[in-house]
Amino acid sequence: MSADVLEVQNRNRPRRARYRAINAIILTIALLAALLTLARVAVVVTGRTLFALGGADGRVSLVELPQLLQAELADGATGYLADLELGMRLLGASPMFVQAVVFMVAALALVRIVAGVAKARPFSGVVQSNWKLLTAALLGGGLLQGALDTVAFAYFGSRIGLLFGSGMDVSHEDKASFLGATYQGIGMGVPQWPFLIIIAGLAALALAAAFRLGAKLEREADGVV
Repeated sequence: MSADVLEVQNRNRPRRARYRAINAIILTIALLAALLTLARVAVVVTGRTLFALGGADGRVSLVELPQLLQAELADGATGYLADLELGMRLLGASPMFVQAVVFMVAALALVRIVAGVAKARPFSGVVQSNWKLLTAALLGGGLLQGALDTVAFAYFGSRIGLLFGSGMDVSHEDKASFLGATYQGIGMGVPQWPFLIIIAGLAALALAAAFRLGAKLEREADGVV
């Protein structure tokens, strides 16, 4: 191996080490965020905390449903999130599940992009495909998350008579059967749309277009040479 090649390798070694450190940080943050989000999904779906020490009752309040701000039981009534209709719990947790998937898919795509840049191949086919994956994860996943939360909000509101005048069509018995208990006060928030993720997806879309243009110019330059 020539001295020039060794010199280039030695010069690039610190840069590649920095890129590896960046990738490790990206994956660690994404994994922790995804695990915390999935833990929250498990709590909502089961209606119970993941850990109940000392034989304590692990059931959580209905207000832990992401679409709610308030859930006040009627006098003498007892009720928990676990008593809520299972389909509603699954629907209510679905936006968070999508968010966890977005975290991991976006992180994996970003790591592959960084790896391509570290190898001085920013316009390679692998990098281009991962720009598309990153855009789809952020933009598509963000829109899906917001849509699911809107559906969950509308479904819950219609079942308890808080949406579009549906209260006239929901009896106290039906409401109690759906909720699993009698509540004297329930407050709902508004559908949550992950605007930061969607904006990041739009930024990734613009960057992907720029990298495609760079790849095209690189191919044209190679053809001229």
